[in-house]
Parts: sequence; structure tokens; C-alpha cells
Amino acid sequence: MDIEAIRAGKVKQLAGADLEDEDLPNAHLSNVNLAGANLTGANLSGAKLTGSRLDGANLIGARLIGADLRANLLGANLMQTDLIEADLRGANLRGANLMQASLGNTCFAGAFLSGANLTGVNLQGVDLRGADLRGANLNSANLHGANLCQADLQGALLTEANLEEADLRGANLAGANLSRANLLCADLSGATLNGTTLTDACLVGTELANEKEQLKK
Repeated sequence: MDIEAIRAGKVKQLAGADLEDEDLPNAHLSNVNLAGANLTGANLSGAKLTGSRLDGANLIGARLIGADLRANLLGANLMQTDLIEADLRGANLRGANLMQASLGNTCFAGAFLSGANLTGVNLQGVDLRGADLRGANLNSANLHGANLCQADLQGALLTEANLEEADLRGANLAGANLSRANLLCADLSGATLNGTTLTDACLVGTELANEKEQLKK
């Protein structure tokens, strides 16, 4: 396999390719077909993957620091992946596994994360504006100070999640489970809370505007 050609973006068909532990920093991989590829432990920091297919790809433990991942990651395995400062705006992450991923300053604005597994993930301060998180598993996730303005969290699992000081203005939390969640000083003004479960949740200092009548406690 010609790794130099891959780095230069000259190879566009890499579906199912075995690139485990390959060193590909700053590689030009936009619009490349990497569906089902094995990228376990690969170094893709700073790589350009705009418009690429990574559906079903294995990215366990890969380094994607500062990478442009505005790509199709449907069902991809991103467990333990380093995504610090990565750009995932509008990315398709439906059904993706992000458990134990590193997500400092990662941008998920407008991303599609419905059904994604984010159990226990540290999303502190992460940008999730307008993201589609319907049915996502965010149990025990740390969303302290996260920007979830206008996010769709319909039916999401947020049991014991930390949402302290999170921005949930205009978010859709219909049918979401926030049992035992920490919503200390969170802003839920204008949020949809029909059928939302908030059993034993901390609501001290939480801004609920006129939505209190919707709550299911």
C-alpha cells in the first residue's frame, strides 16, 4: 500500500483498508471512501477528511486532534479516540460509539448523533448547538457548561448526567430521561419538556421559564 500516495490524497478508494497504527498526520483525505476501514490507533491529527466516508470504520484509539471530520461516520467505532479540537460540524455520527473518547474543544454543532453511545463521556464545554441527539445515550456524561442550544434531545438518556451551567435554551427534551441529573444553574428557557423525566434531578438555580407545567417529576 502506497502510504505517501494516501497522505497526498491521491488514493480515493480505501474501503475496508487496513491502516492500523499508520502515521497519517495532516493527510489530505477529503472525499475518500474509507467505509469499514481499520484505522485502529492511527495518527490522523490535523487530517482533512471533509466529505469522506467513514461509515462502519474502526477508529478505536486513533488520534484525530484538530482533524476536519465533517464526514460520514455512521456507526463508526470511535471508542477511546482523541478528538480534541476536531471539527465535526454537521457530521453524520448516527449510531456511533464515542465511549471514552477525548472531546476537549470539539465542535459538534449541527452534527447528527441520534442513537450514538456517549455513556460517561466528558463533554464539558463542548459545542453541540443544534445537534441531533435523539435517542442518544448520555447517561453519566459530563456536559458541564456544554452548549446545547436548540439541540434535539428527544428521548435521550441523560440519567445522572452533569448538566451544570449547560445552555439548553430552546432544546427539545421531550421524553428525555434526566433522572438524578445535575442541572444546577442550567438554562432551559424555551426548552420543550413534554414528558421529560426529572426524578430526583438537581434543579437549584435552573432557568425553566414557563415550562414548569410540562415537567414529569
